[in-house]
Amino acid sequence: MVLFKLAKMFIKPTSTIRLAPCVLIIPIILFQALSLSGCVSTSPAIPDIYIVSLEPAKNTSLPVEVRVGYFGICGDDGEIVRCQSSAGGDVNIVTNSLFPKFANNATGNATRPAAPPSELQDIVATAIQIQSRIFGSIFAGASFFFFIGIIFLFLYKRDNANPNPDKPRRSAILRRGTYGLLYLSTGLVFATALATTEAGGVLQFSSQAASSSAIFMHAGRTIQVLQWMTFGFAMIFTATVPILVRPGIVQTVKDFV
Repeated sequence: MVLFKLAKMFIKPTSTIRLAPCVLIIPIILFQALSLSGCVSTSPAIPDIYIVSLEPAKNTSLPVEVRVGYFGICGDDGEIVRCQSSAGGDVNIVTNSLFPKFANNATGNATRPAAPPSELQDIVATAIQIQSRIFGSIFAGASFFFFIGIIFLFLYKRDNANPNPDKPRRSAILRRGTYGLLYLSTGLVFATALATTEAGGVLQFSSQAASSSAIFMHAGRTIQVLQWMTFGFAMIFTATVPILVRPGIVQTVKDFV
Protein backbone atom coordinates (compact mmCIF):
# COMPACT_ATOMS: atom_id res chain seq x y z
CA MET A 1 0.00 0.00 0.00
CA VAL A 2 2.81 2.39 0.85
CA LEU A 3 4.59 1.62 -2.41
CA PHE A 4 1.38 2.21 -4.30
CA LYS A 5 0.91 5.59 -2.67
CA LEU A 6 4.54 6.48 -3.34
CA ALA A 7 4.19 5.54 -7.00
CA LYS A 8 0.95 7.48 -7.17
CA MET A 9 2.77 10.55 -5.94
CA PHE A 10 5.52 10.27 -8.53
CA ILE A 11 2.98 9.82 -11.29
CA LYS A 12 2.08 13.46 -10.64
CA PRO A 13 5.37 15.24 -11.33
CA THR A 14 3.83 18.67 -11.14
CA SER A 15 2.74 18.12 -7.55
CA THR A 16 6.14 16.73 -6.62
CA ILE A 17 7.95 19.67 -8.17
CA ARG A 18 5.70 22.05 -6.28
CA LEU A 19 7.03 20.59 -3.03
CA ALA A 20 10.65 21.32 -3.98
CA PRO A 21 10.73 24.98 -2.80
CA CYS A 22 10.08 23.79 0.76
CA VAL A 23 13.65 22.46 0.80
CA LEU A 24 14.90 26.06 0.63
CA ILE A 25 13.66 26.66 4.17
CA ILE A 26 16.54 24.59 5.55
CA PRO A 27 19.46 26.59 4.06
CA ILE A 28 17.69 29.88 4.76
CA ILE A 29 17.34 29.12 8.47
CA LEU A 30 20.87 27.65 8.58
CA PHE A 31 22.49 30.70 6.98
CA GLN A 32 20.50 33.04 9.21
CA ALA A 33 21.61 31.16 12.32
CA LEU A 34 25.26 31.17 11.25
CA SER A 35 25.20 34.88 10.46
CA LEU A 36 23.71 35.76 13.84
CA SER A 37 25.96 33.42 15.83
CA GLY A 38 29.22 34.81 14.47
CA CYS A 39 31.83 35.54 17.17
CA VAL A 40 29.50 34.38 19.95
CA SER A 41 31.58 31.30 20.79
CA THR A 42 34.77 29.50 19.80
CA SER A 43 32.92 26.63 18.14
CA PRO A 44 34.45 25.53 14.81
CA ALA A 45 34.14 28.22 12.10
CA ILE A 46 32.09 30.55 14.33
CA PRO A 47 35.00 32.97 15.07
CA ASP A 48 35.59 33.29 11.31
CA ILE A 49 32.07 34.67 10.79
CA TYR A 50 32.49 38.34 11.60
CA ILE A 51 31.33 41.66 10.20
CA VAL A 52 34.61 43.51 10.55
CA SER A 53 37.95 42.91 12.25
CA LEU A 54 40.24 45.46 13.86
CA GLU A 55 43.97 45.41 14.52
CA PRO A 56 46.57 48.01 15.53
CA ALA A 57 47.98 49.92 12.58
CA LYS A 58 51.14 51.30 14.15
CA ASN A 59 52.22 48.67 16.66
CA THR A 60 52.63 45.92 14.06
CA SER A 61 54.75 43.73 16.36
CA LEU A 62 51.64 42.83 18.36
CA PRO A 63 49.56 39.95 16.93
CA VAL A 64 46.28 41.38 18.20
CA GLU A 65 42.99 41.20 16.31
CA VAL A 66 39.42 41.95 17.40
CA ARG A 67 36.52 40.51 15.40
CA VAL A 68 33.01 41.90 15.62
CA GLY A 69 29.78 39.97 15.12
CA TYR A 70 26.17 40.98 15.64
CA PHE A 71 26.01 39.78 19.23
CA GLY A 72 29.55 38.62 19.96
CA ILE A 73 33.15 39.73 19.86
CA CYS A 74 36.37 37.72 19.50
CA GLY A 75 39.94 38.51 20.44
CA ASP A 76 42.97 36.86 18.84
CA ASP A 77 46.25 37.37 20.70
CA GLY A 78 48.28 35.32 18.23
CA GLU A 79 47.95 32.12 20.24
CA ILE A 80 44.34 31.67 21.32
CA VAL A 81 41.06 33.01 19.97
CA ARG A 82 38.56 33.90 22.69
CA CYS A 83 34.95 34.87 22.01
CA GLN A 84 32.10 36.11 24.14
CA SER A 85 28.87 38.04 24.03
CA SER A 86 29.52 41.76 24.06
CA ALA A 87 25.97 43.03 24.56
CA GLY A 88 26.21 45.83 27.09
CA GLY A 89 29.71 44.76 28.13
CA ASP A 90 32.13 47.08 29.89
CA VAL A 91 35.21 47.91 27.82
CA ASN A 92 37.69 47.05 30.57
CA ILE A 93 35.98 43.75 31.39
CA VAL A 94 35.72 42.72 27.74
CA THR A 95 39.36 43.67 27.09
CA ASN A 96 40.68 41.68 30.05
CA SER A 97 38.48 38.72 29.10
CA LEU A 98 39.63 38.62 25.48
CA PHE A 99 43.30 39.35 26.15
CA PRO A 100 44.16 38.03 29.63
CA LYS A 101 47.83 37.46 28.84
CA PHE A 102 48.38 41.14 28.06
CA ALA A 103 46.41 42.21 31.10
CA ASN A 104 48.52 39.96 33.34
CA ASN A 105 51.80 40.76 31.60
CA ALA A 106 51.94 44.52 31.67
CA THR A 107 55.72 44.69 31.41
CA GLY A 108 56.21 42.11 28.67
CA ASN A 109 59.49 40.48 27.71
CA ALA A 110 61.84 40.14 24.78
CA THR A 111 59.84 37.49 22.96
CA ARG A 112 56.34 38.63 23.85
CA PRO A 113 55.93 42.41 23.94
CA ALA A 114 53.07 43.68 26.04
CA ALA A 115 50.29 45.61 24.39
CA PRO A 116 49.64 48.93 26.04
CA PRO A 117 46.34 48.58 27.93
CA SER A 118 45.14 51.88 26.52
CA GLU A 119 45.70 50.71 22.94
CA LEU A 120 43.85 47.47 23.52
CA GLN A 121 41.01 49.29 25.23
CA ASP A 122 40.76 51.72 22.31
CA ILE A 123 40.47 48.84 19.83
CA VAL A 124 37.86 47.00 21.90
CA ALA A 125 35.94 50.22 22.56
CA THR A 126 35.91 51.00 18.84
CA ALA A 127 34.72 47.47 18.08
CA ILE A 128 31.85 47.74 20.56
CA GLN A 129 30.83 51.13 19.16
CA ILE A 130 30.85 49.77 15.61
CA GLN A 131 28.76 46.81 16.71
CA SER A 132 26.11 48.85 18.50
CA ARG A 133 25.91 51.99 16.35
CA ILE A 134 26.73 50.92 12.78
CA PHE A 135 25.73 47.27 12.47
CA GLY A 136 22.38 46.93 14.19
CA SER A 137 20.47 43.70 14.60
CA ILE A 138 18.14 44.22 11.62
CA PHE A 139 19.13 40.78 10.36
CA ALA A 140 17.72 39.27 13.55
CA GLY A 141 14.41 40.98 12.80
CA ALA A 142 14.45 39.56 9.28
CA SER A 143 15.00 36.07 10.68
CA PHE A 144 12.14 36.52 13.14
CA PHE A 145 9.73 37.69 10.44
CA PHE A 146 10.72 34.76 8.23
CA PHE A 147 10.00 32.28 11.02
CA ILE A 148 6.59 33.83 11.72
CA GLY A 149 5.92 33.92 7.98
CA ILE A 150 6.54 30.17 7.75
CA ILE A 151 3.99 29.61 10.52
CA PHE A 152 1.45 31.76 8.67
CA LEU A 153 2.23 29.84 5.47
CA PHE A 154 1.53 26.52 7.18
CA LEU A 155 -1.77 27.82 8.57
CA TYR A 156 -2.71 29.29 5.20
CA LYS A 157 -2.10 25.97 3.46
CA ARG A 158 -4.24 24.16 6.02
CA ASP A 159 -7.01 26.70 5.55
CA ASN A 160 -6.90 26.21 1.78
CA ALA A 161 -7.12 22.45 2.21
CA ASN A 162 -10.09 22.69 4.59
CA PRO A 163 -11.85 26.01 3.98
CA ASN A 164 -14.43 27.10 6.52
CA PRO A 165 -17.38 28.92 4.90
CA ASP A 166 -18.31 30.39 8.29
CA LYS A 167 -14.96 32.23 8.52
CA PRO A 168 -14.33 33.78 5.10
CA ARG A 169 -12.05 36.50 6.46
CA ARG A 170 -9.62 34.05 8.05
CA SER A 171 -8.21 32.98 4.70
CA ALA A 172 -7.65 36.61 3.65
CA ILE A 173 -5.90 37.42 6.94
CA LEU A 174 -3.62 34.39 6.66
CA ARG A 175 -2.83 35.16 3.03
CA ARG A 176 -1.93 38.78 3.75
CA GLY A 177 0.09 37.77 6.79
CA THR A 178 2.02 35.13 4.83
CA TYR A 179 2.94 37.37 1.93
CA GLY A 180 3.53 40.43 4.09
CA LEU A 181 5.89 38.70 6.53
CA LEU A 182 7.87 36.83 3.87
CA TYR A 183 8.21 39.91 1.65
CA LEU A 184 9.24 42.01 4.64
CA SER A 185 11.81 39.43 5.72
CA THR A 186 13.29 39.18 2.22
CA GLY A 187 13.50 42.97 1.95
CA LEU A 188 15.24 43.27 5.31
CA VAL A 189 17.74 40.55 4.36
CA PHE A 190 18.55 42.43 1.16
CA ALA A 191 18.94 45.72 3.04
CA THR A 192 21.17 44.08 5.65
CA ALA A 193 23.36 42.31 3.09
CA LEU A 194 23.79 45.50 1.08
CA ALA A 195 24.51 47.60 4.17
CA THR A 196 27.01 45.08 5.54
CA THR A 197 28.88 44.91 2.25
CA GLU A 198 28.97 48.67 1.71
CA ALA A 199 29.71 49.68 5.30
CA GLY A 200 32.38 47.02 5.69
CA GLY A 201 34.07 48.17 2.50
CA VAL A 202 33.98 51.82 3.58
CA LEU A 203 35.45 51.05 7.00
CA GLN A 204 38.21 48.97 5.47
CA PHE A 205 39.11 51.57 2.85
CA SER A 206 38.97 54.57 5.19
CA SER A 207 41.09 52.92 7.89
CA GLN A 208 43.78 51.76 5.48
CA ALA A 209 43.84 54.86 3.29
CA ALA A 210 44.47 57.33 6.12
CA SER A 211 48.14 57.46 7.06
CA SER A 212 47.31 58.69 10.56
CA SER A 213 44.89 55.85 11.31
CA ALA A 214 45.69 53.94 14.50
CA ILE A 215 43.43 50.99 13.66
CA PHE A 216 43.22 48.88 10.52
CA MET A 217 39.84 47.33 9.71
CA HIS A 218 39.03 44.41 7.44
CA ALA A 219 35.55 43.50 6.22
CA GLY A 220 34.43 39.93 6.88
CA ARG A 221 33.76 38.04 3.65
CA THR A 222 32.15 34.91 5.09
CA ILE A 223 29.19 36.74 6.61
CA GLN A 224 28.65 38.67 3.38
CA VAL A 225 28.47 35.43 1.40
CA LEU A 226 26.04 33.95 3.94
CA GLN A 227 23.77 36.98 3.82
CA TRP A 228 23.67 37.22 0.04
CA MET A 229 22.97 33.49 -0.23
CA THR A 230 20.20 33.91 2.34
CA PHE A 231 18.69 36.67 0.23
CA GLY A 232 18.90 34.60 -2.95
CA PHE A 233 17.22 31.56 -1.41
CA ALA A 234 14.63 33.70 0.38
CA MET A 235 13.74 35.52 -2.83
CA ILE A 236 13.27 32.24 -4.70
CA PHE A 237 11.23 30.75 -1.87
CA THR A 238 8.99 33.82 -1.56
CA ALA A 239 8.41 33.86 -5.31
CA THR A 240 7.19 30.25 -5.19
CA VAL A 241 4.72 30.78 -2.33
CA PRO A 242 1.73 31.09 -4.73
CA ILE A 243 2.58 27.59 -5.97
CA LEU A 244 2.99 26.17 -2.48
CA VAL A 245 -0.39 27.37 -1.22
CA ARG A 246 -2.41 25.71 -3.97
CA PRO A 247 -4.81 23.12 -2.55
CA GLY A 248 -3.41 20.38 -4.79
CA ILE A 249 -0.06 20.28 -3.04
CA VAL A 250 -1.69 19.82 0.34
CA GLN A 251 -3.79 16.96 -1.00
CA THR A 252 -0.67 15.32 -2.44
CA VAL A 253 1.02 15.35 0.97
CA LYS A 254 -2.10 13.88 2.58
CA ASP A 255 -2.24 11.08 0.00
CA PHE A 256 1.39 10.22 0.65
CA VAL A 257 0.95 10.15 4.41
